[in-house]
Amino acid sequence: MKDLIPPKRVNAPGEKQELQKKLKTLDAVPPKYRSFPGFDDLASDPAHGMIPEPKTIREAVSAVEAVLSGALTAPVTRADDPYIDFYDGHGHPVDVKTPLSPSKGDKWEFDPLGNAETILKQLEMTHKNRLTGKEEPVTVLLDSTYLSREDHAALWHKLRKLTKDDRSRLNAITEVCARFPSDEKVKSPVTAAILMNKIQGR
Repeated sequence: MKDLIPPKRVNAPGEKQELQKKLKTLDAVPPKYRSFPGFDDLASDPAHGMIPEPKTIREAVSAVEAVLSGALTAPVTRADDPYIDFYDGHGHPVDVKTPLSPSKGDKWEFDPLGNAETILKQLEMTHKNRLTGKEEPVTVLLDSTYLSREDHAALWHKLRKLTKDDRSRLNAITEVCARFPSDEKVKSPVTAAILMNKIQGR
């Protein structure tokens, strides 16, 4: 079996709080991600009736960004049960977390402790590798696209504080951040052949 997914961190969060409200339909997905072969399948979760929803669409963007940035090995496929979100190309189980910061004018506040506890709870889980059938730790794909710098720092502070007795637990987190402007216009997509090679891991 291939080694488990290595940890990865981003230098800064995306600070795209406003984008979270717009990313509700497939048509709202920027071309960089929507043009990726198989995107619609990644956005269709069996646990949600195979109907793309805002949450599953964001998860699909996270998965594509993870492949494009090298955080996950292609091809990434949707899991067929509600306990995880995806498998990477080596069959490793992956669960996506996309914590959201409030937008300007929102009446709620980000809960760093609650989000950290949710992530750490997921890190306690195991799931069968899709290819080997063996139980292994679940990797958390942490997408920081929709976090402010303040909330991102607060989240990682809580994660480190809650794991001070065993920081190695955080090695099961691989972090990504989608990079696109919220007002991105339709551009000529990368050729289908290049994208297909990416998703197939060639």
